[in-house]
Amino acid sequence: MKKIILSLFILLMGLVVTSCTITNDEGVKEELSIIMPSGTPALGLAEYAVGNEDVKAEVVAGSDPLVAAFTSVSHDVIVAPVNLGAKMYQVNQEYVLFKTFVWGNLYLASKSPLNSFKDLDGKTVVAFGKNSTPDIVMQALLKHHSDINVTVEYVSDVAEANTLLAGGKAEIVVTAEPAISKLKSKLNLSIIDLQDEWAKMTGNESYPQAGIFVKKSITKHKFIKDQLEEMKNAIINANANPSVCAEKAVSLHSSFATLGKEVLVAAIPNCHYQILESDKEAVNYYLQMMMDLGFSKQMGGSLPVDEFYY
Repeated sequence: MKKIILSLFILLMGLVVTSCTITNDEGVKEELSIIMPSGTPALGLAEYAVGNEDVKAEVVAGSDPLVAAFTSVSHDVIVAPVNLGAKMYQVNQEYVLFKTFVWGNLYLASKSPLNSFKDLDGKTVVAFGKNSTPDIVMQALLKHHSDINVTVEYVSDVAEANTLLAGGKAEIVVTAEPAISKLKSKLNLSIIDLQDEWAKMTGNESYPQAGIFVKKSITKHKFIKDQLEEMKNAIINANANPSVCAEKAVSLHSSFATLGKEVLVAAIPNCHYQILESDKEAVNYYLQMMMDLGFSKQMGGSLPVDEFYY
């Protein structure tokens, strides 16, 4: 019996050691686990994630894996839409917002002339991401331009929207970087920058789209603080040296390899990567607008408390 108990104890200790990613006081190797959505967020952090022995990075498609990560507290860092992080904070208060770093990557695109929102009057716009950031931004802008009549039809993702546009089955689409840069390399497109439209409407430079959420219980750990600084530096460097960022991204995920380095270099300046000293005011403004538009369910129903911010 003692041998059995001892064996179980050794097994359990082994599981604890193998699942630990931060503690190093007992000689355990420090390692940060991060999950991030493909597209603009993962692209901006490619230089941080690729070749970093201190990081175990996971790139996923869609929001379901992110919700699962928030719920199970499975990762040290979760990169996610800001409104999703605010919503999940209402559930378990396990992750706090370190920094918003994607400040809008959305565009209207058409093969026909498109100069302003007035050109949408009487038209059908194909959008993706119903009840998520692309839909929220578009609905806010359409409410602002209440003098025009626009029908919005939804598809599953940005790839489908772009395919419909390329194939002539959609006249106008809501699209996003970096995918739209691939299409622009093949087609002559008219583009409306939705970040510029947002700025005209609100007086704010843009909207907080995606951020870095860190597990609250480890925020004071020096290793984590150092890693968060490295993330900030990688995001800043993405703007300064897009070629380096693009090259790393091609190694990070197959979706970036498919787009190719040249397309990614062209896309990065249009992804609007930025690190602000404080993004609380902009985040609260955006979340309040979501509530005003009827998207309360998508952001947790109330503005986050101060403790939500790192």
